[in-house]
Amino acid sequence: MTHVLLFVLLGTIANAVSPKIWRENSQTAFLKGEPDSVSLTREGTVTLAPSYKRVADTGEDFVWALSVDKDKTLYIGTGNKGRIYVLKPDSDRAELLFDSPDSATVHIFSLAIGADGSIYAGTSPGGLIYRIAPGRDPTEFCQTGDRHVFALIARPDGSLYAGTGGDQGRILKIDKQGKVIPLYACKDPNVVSLAIDAQGALYASTDNSGLIYRVRDQGGADVLYDAREKEIHSLSIGPNGTIYATAMAQSGRTEGNGRDQKRSDQPGATLYAIRPSGLTMRLWNTNDPMLLDSVVDADGTVKVVTGKHGRVHRVWPDGNATFLAQLKDVNPYVMVAAPKNALWIGCSGSGEIYRIKKEFAREGQLTSEPYDFDRVSHWGRVAWQSETPAETSVAVQTRSGNSEEPDDTWSAWSEPITTSGKPITSRPGRFLQYRLTLKTQSENATPLVRSIKLAGLQDNVHPRILRVKAEADLSDNESENPEFMEKGVWKIDWAAGDANDDTLIYTLYFRSIGESHWRLLKDDLKTSHYFWHTEAVPDGTVEVKVVASDRLDNPIGLTTEAISAPFEIDNSAPTVQLHNIKQTDKKINVTGSIQDAATAIHKAAYSLNSDEWKVVFPTDKIFDSPTETLNFSIQNLKTGSYTLVVKAEDALGNVGVGKTVFEVK
Repeated sequence: MTHVLLFVLLGTIANAVSPKIWRENSQTAFLKGEPDSVSLTREGTVTLAPSYKRVADTGEDFVWALSVDKDKTLYIGTGNKGRIYVLKPDSDRAELLFDSPDSATVHIFSLAIGADGSIYAGTSPGGLIYRIAPGRDPTEFCQTGDRHVFALIARPDGSLYAGTGGDQGRILKIDKQGKVIPLYACKDPNVVSLAIDAQGALYASTDNSGLIYRVRDQGGADVLYDAREKEIHSLSIGPNGTIYATAMAQSGRTEGNGRDQKRSDQPGATLYAIRPSGLTMRLWNTNDPMLLDSVVDADGTVKVVTGKHGRVHRVWPDGNATFLAQLKDVNPYVMVAAPKNALWIGCSGSGEIYRIKKEFAREGQLTSEPYDFDRVSHWGRVAWQSETPAETSVAVQTRSGNSEEPDDTWSAWSEPITTSGKPITSRPGRFLQYRLTLKTQSENATPLVRSIKLAGLQDNVHPRILRVKAEADLSDNESENPEFMEKGVWKIDWAAGDANDDTLIYTLYFRSIGESHWRLLKDDLKTSHYFWHTEAVPDGTVEVKVVASDRLDNPIGLTTEAISAPFEIDNSAPTVQLHNIKQTDKKINVTGSIQDAATAIHKAAYSLNSDEWKVVFPTDKIFDSPTETLNFSIQNLKTGSYTLVVKAEDALGNVGVGKTVFEVK
């Protein structure tokens, strides 16, 4: 980005650095915020959510079961007093239909509506099933012999299927006279859900072991799927026969003997899609631990409700999902389809009934999570991509602060920005937060936001140089860089960084120890190393200075410098002098000296008449000084003429040679 474009984006800021862009354009990113009456679609856009409202309050503590008859009347099973309420179409008052005769705590855990309009209710504890026939007083239909009746399905012939629990979960068939016929006894303590497909096949699910059974009408069952989760809380069946199962890692039931407990390493909860053949797919996962109920639409999509956050999602057969709505301060538990593609939701802890409609809410907001710009920043502009049909609008507000969590030290929300690309007016800060507001004047139209980006500009800070190191090529160096293997080459290496993530450029200088003036070695370096050829540099002790600048990303650049430890430049060969050759019998004694201008002698060797080199040592037995003396002997020499060559190498690989000729008599 050129500086011209930079100022267009960020305005006139005197000492600019590279801007930091905060961009959100996916469902994953938007879901980190707090939605209020907005939906987050599978395509990653923000729209208004379907509208919802509380339509009735039963006055009870819990709503456990819902069922809708052919006249679109809603029946509501509650606890702790074992009452059933009825909510007629277009009514906002739930009327009492049934009051359990038991004075103790009673829950209506299950409801079913028979073909003749009779209402069947399963209770807990006690395991009774009541029947409320049209125009008649409620009667006790049967005693299951178990403690809980968690699920009921009415058959066209007037009989029932029941899923029960207590010490052992059972699947029962109850004929129209109320006779109980056990079909299967499970190893788990509770059968918590039942479903029946278009062909009449019955499916059941359990807690503790998370099993799904296909039940034979004549008795017996086969395991269709064994989930890794502990509880299959609900079952529903799609138009193509696919079975959808909501699975939770932790069981919501506390009753039973707890045998065959299983644990799950899968976080949250899962929606499974299971074909009648048993082929199973983990269709969708949520971090919410409570995936409580599901409703299958005619198009094969599935609506699911979660309990911890009170959210409703719509899941497609390919596993993509739209976050439809969040019921604020509500604990939904059970859900059932309502007329006109709406949903009824019953709540635990409040006994309330909510209705989610197809039509859009008139206003919704998405408040983002605070975004950390790392340092106090000045703000640029906010821009977004949106579609705003007639009678709809989008606005953005921002606020800023220096604490991770917004509190009373943060700025107030800014005035709404209604045009994309306008400057952010919040005061400078480290953290920034935005709030999207979507509005419509038509319940059939919604604005749509595809993405939003906000620019922040940190105050420029000086670069930092952490170290500077000089390293010479030695004869045993294994560097992969051929240049570094050359004699007289030093590698100057440094580590530097910039807190603003600016691009750094470097200038190198050198000087001899004792000098005050720095000489330019190399400028405009973009790498963090430099190979210095020192052949033209006088021998001696030098040091190198590295200057780092962020001027490439700033109109007014800031610099930082650091100096290396002193090191020796030595391109001169050692001087080798052979002072005296003295013969004793067939042996000669050689004395001499080696001297280097700058660095210590590293090693020495001699050769007679171009024979192999033989190592020699100084008189003090160790090469550790620029000046060393030699005193060595060569034995068992034959009579004749000899050429003696002594070579010496200094610490930087410079080689010097001394030579003499002598006779052995």
